[in-house]
Amino acid sequence: MENWATKTNQTIDNKLKGTKEKDIRFYRIDELKRNIERVETFSKSCPNCKKQKIDISANVEKIDEAVHVPSQTRRDYDRMISRLSVHMQKEHGFYTPFHFAYLYSFFGMVAGIVFGYLLLKLFPEYDWLMLAIGFSVGLITGYVWGNIKDNKIRIGKKLM
Repeated sequence: MENWATKTNQTIDNKLKGTKEKDIRFYRIDELKRNIERVETFSKSCPNCKKQKIDISANVEKIDEAVHVPSQTRRDYDRMISRLSVHMQKEHGFYTPFHFAYLYSFFGMVAGIVFGYLLLKLFPEYDWLMLAIGFSVGLITGYVWGNIKDNKIRIGKKLM
């Protein structure tokens, strides 16, 4: 007996047969399929995932229209896949590749600029060099720290 996720993914494959590979990547069909399998797994314990199953089923029935014709159906599909991704990230800990590297790099840059500005005020004879040093150190530190956290996500197989 097939489960809901397998049937839904087969329906998607049948409805999108002959669709360009570029469109499949653009509309994040592979991500949707992976999230459908996750929803099936978590729906036993997560009430939001149970609700998502209904929304997914309704959108899968019109997925060929959503991909090929610009309309309200496409907007509904886009909203659904975004809500699903946000839910998987917040509630179940699945993240996009390099999520923390980008996030921590940004905050590292901000902290580095503040630190560099303080150094600039302490050592005014070096002018902008202190600001550049603070920026660089903050960026590199944030990137390394984010990559360490991203590697933990990859090891735990929690990539979106």
